Amino acid sequence: MDDPWLVDAVWRATDLTRAYLAKDRAQIEACLAGLSSGRMELVLAWLVLEHDELCNRLLTPLMSVREIDAVAALSPVENEFATTAAVRRVAAREMGLTGAVEDLALPEQIHAIAVCTVVMALEAIGRARALEEVDVKAMGYERMGYPRPHPAA
Repeated sequence: MDDPWLVDAVWRATDLTRAYLAKDRAQIEACLAGLSSGRMELVLAWLVLEHDELCNRLLTPLMSVREIDAVAALSPVENEFATTAAVRRVAAREMGLTGAVEDLALPEQIHAIAVCTVVMALEAIGRARALEEVDVKAMGYERMGYPRPHPAA
Protein backbone atom coordinates (compact mmCIF):
# COMPACT_ATOMS: atom_id res chain seq x y z
CA MET A 1 0.00 0.00 0.00
CA ASP A 2 1.93 2.98 -1.26
CA ASP A 3 -1.11 5.25 -1.48
CA PRO A 4 -1.33 7.42 1.67
CA TRP A 5 -5.09 7.86 1.17
CA LEU A 6 -5.56 4.10 1.14
CA VAL A 7 -3.48 3.73 4.31
CA ASP A 8 -5.62 6.45 5.89
CA ALA A 9 -8.79 4.62 4.80
CA VAL A 10 -7.58 1.35 6.30
CA TRP A 11 -6.95 3.04 9.62
CA ARG A 12 -10.24 4.94 9.59
CA ALA A 13 -12.20 1.78 8.79
CA THR A 14 -10.35 -0.10 11.54
CA ASP A 15 -10.89 2.72 14.03
CA LEU A 16 -14.57 3.01 13.10
CA THR A 17 -15.09 -0.70 13.69
CA ARG A 18 -13.25 -0.47 17.00
CA ALA A 19 -15.25 2.60 18.04
CA TYR A 20 -18.54 0.77 17.43
CA LEU A 21 -17.28 -2.22 19.40
CA ALA A 22 -16.13 0.06 22.24
CA LYS A 23 -19.41 2.03 22.14
CA ASP A 24 -17.44 5.25 21.66
CA ARG A 25 -19.81 7.74 20.00
CA ALA A 26 -17.25 10.54 19.87
CA GLN A 27 -14.75 8.35 18.02
CA ILE A 28 -17.48 7.07 15.67
CA GLU A 29 -18.14 10.69 14.67
CA ALA A 30 -14.42 11.53 14.43
CA CYS A 31 -13.57 8.68 12.04
CA LEU A 32 -15.23 10.33 9.04
CA ALA A 33 -14.93 13.97 10.07
CA GLY A 34 -13.72 16.23 7.29
CA LEU A 35 -13.34 13.52 4.65
CA SER A 36 -14.07 14.19 1.00
CA SER A 37 -16.38 11.79 -0.81
CA GLY A 38 -13.40 10.23 -2.58
CA ARG A 39 -11.70 9.43 0.71
CA MET A 40 -14.99 8.15 2.16
CA GLU A 41 -15.29 5.79 -0.80
CA LEU A 42 -11.91 4.30 0.13
CA VAL A 43 -13.09 3.79 3.72
CA LEU A 44 -16.25 2.16 2.38
CA ALA A 45 -14.26 -0.16 0.13
CA TRP A 46 -12.06 -1.31 3.02
CA LEU A 47 -15.10 -1.85 5.26
CA VAL A 48 -16.69 -4.01 2.54
CA LEU A 49 -13.52 -6.12 2.38
CA GLU A 50 -13.53 -6.52 6.17
CA HIS A 51 -17.24 -7.38 6.16
CA ASP A 52 -16.81 -9.97 3.43
CA GLU A 53 -13.82 -11.53 5.20
CA LEU A 54 -15.87 -11.90 8.38
CA CYS A 55 -18.84 -13.35 6.46
CA ASN A 56 -16.55 -15.93 4.86
CA ARG A 57 -15.16 -16.88 8.26
CA LEU A 58 -18.57 -17.18 9.90
CA LEU A 59 -20.30 -18.87 6.93
CA THR A 60 -23.83 -18.07 8.14
CA PRO A 61 -23.62 -14.98 10.33
CA LEU A 62 -26.47 -14.29 12.71
CA MET A 63 -27.78 -10.85 13.58
CA SER A 64 -30.46 -10.20 16.16
CA VAL A 65 -32.70 -7.16 15.89
CA ARG A 66 -31.87 -6.26 19.50
CA GLU A 67 -28.13 -6.14 18.74
CA ILE A 68 -28.69 -4.27 15.46
CA ASP A 69 -30.73 -1.61 17.26
CA ALA A 70 -28.17 -1.28 20.07
CA VAL A 71 -25.18 -0.90 17.74
CA ALA A 72 -26.98 1.30 15.18
CA ALA A 73 -28.04 3.63 18.01
CA LEU A 74 -24.37 4.61 18.25
CA SER A 75 -24.43 5.95 14.68
CA PRO A 76 -24.54 9.70 14.14
CA VAL A 77 -28.14 10.82 14.60
CA GLU A 78 -28.53 11.78 10.94
CA ASN A 79 -27.55 8.24 9.88
CA GLU A 80 -29.16 6.09 12.56
CA PHE A 81 -32.55 5.41 10.93
CA ALA A 82 -31.14 4.54 7.50
CA THR A 83 -28.40 2.43 9.06
CA THR A 84 -30.84 0.50 11.23
CA ALA A 85 -33.29 -0.09 8.38
CA ALA A 86 -30.57 -1.31 5.99
CA VAL A 87 -29.01 -3.73 8.46
CA ARG A 88 -32.43 -5.07 9.50
CA ARG A 89 -33.18 -5.86 5.83
CA VAL A 90 -29.94 -7.81 5.63
CA ALA A 91 -30.65 -9.66 8.89
CA ALA A 92 -34.15 -10.57 7.67
CA ARG A 93 -32.55 -11.85 4.45
CA GLU A 94 -34.78 -9.54 2.40
CA MET A 95 -31.67 -8.60 0.44
CA GLY A 96 -27.91 -8.68 0.56
CA LEU A 97 -25.84 -5.92 2.04
CA THR A 98 -25.06 -4.33 -1.33
CA GLY A 99 -28.74 -4.02 -2.19
CA ALA A 100 -29.63 -2.78 1.29
CA VAL A 101 -27.18 0.14 1.13
CA GLU A 102 -27.17 1.05 -2.57
CA ASP A 103 -29.71 3.88 -2.22
CA LEU A 104 -28.15 5.34 0.94
CA ALA A 105 -25.90 8.39 1.08
CA LEU A 106 -22.19 7.57 1.35
CA PRO A 107 -21.89 8.20 5.13
CA GLU A 108 -24.99 6.06 5.72
CA GLN A 109 -23.47 3.25 3.62
CA ILE A 110 -20.29 3.39 5.67
CA HIS A 111 -22.14 3.27 8.98
CA ALA A 112 -24.50 0.52 7.81
CA ILE A 113 -21.63 -1.73 6.73
CA ALA A 114 -19.70 -1.02 9.93
CA VAL A 115 -22.79 -1.76 12.04
CA CYS A 116 -23.50 -4.95 10.12
CA THR A 117 -19.92 -6.16 10.58
CA VAL A 118 -19.87 -5.28 14.27
CA VAL A 119 -23.21 -6.98 14.95
CA MET A 120 -22.02 -10.16 13.22
CA ALA A 121 -18.82 -10.12 15.27
CA LEU A 122 -20.68 -9.49 18.53
CA GLU A 123 -23.10 -12.33 17.87
CA ALA A 124 -20.37 -14.77 16.80
CA ILE A 125 -17.45 -14.07 19.12
CA GLY A 126 -18.50 -11.46 21.68
CA ARG A 127 -17.29 -7.95 22.39
CA ALA A 128 -13.98 -8.78 24.12
CA ARG A 129 -12.77 -11.14 21.40
CA ALA A 130 -13.97 -8.83 18.60
CA LEU A 131 -12.05 -5.92 20.15
CA GLU A 132 -9.01 -8.14 20.49
CA GLU A 133 -9.21 -9.10 16.80
CA VAL A 134 -9.43 -5.45 15.72
CA ASP A 135 -6.45 -4.59 17.91
CA VAL A 136 -4.44 -7.48 16.43
CA LYS A 137 -5.23 -6.20 12.92
CA ALA A 138 -4.11 -2.71 13.93
CA MET A 139 -0.82 -4.07 15.29
CA GLY A 140 -0.39 -5.95 12.03
CA TYR A 141 -0.82 -2.74 10.02
CA GLU A 142 1.79 -1.06 12.21
CA ARG A 143 4.21 -3.99 11.77
CA MET A 144 3.75 -3.77 7.99
CA GLY A 145 4.88 -0.16 8.18
CA TYR A 146 1.56 1.58 7.65
CA PRO A 147 1.71 4.61 9.94
CA ARG A 148 -1.47 5.80 11.57
CA PRO A 149 -2.24 9.09 9.78
CA HIS A 150 -4.77 10.33 12.33
CA PRO A 151 -5.15 10.13 16.14
CA ALA A 152 -5.80 6.64 17.48
CA ALA A 153 -9.11 5.56 18.95
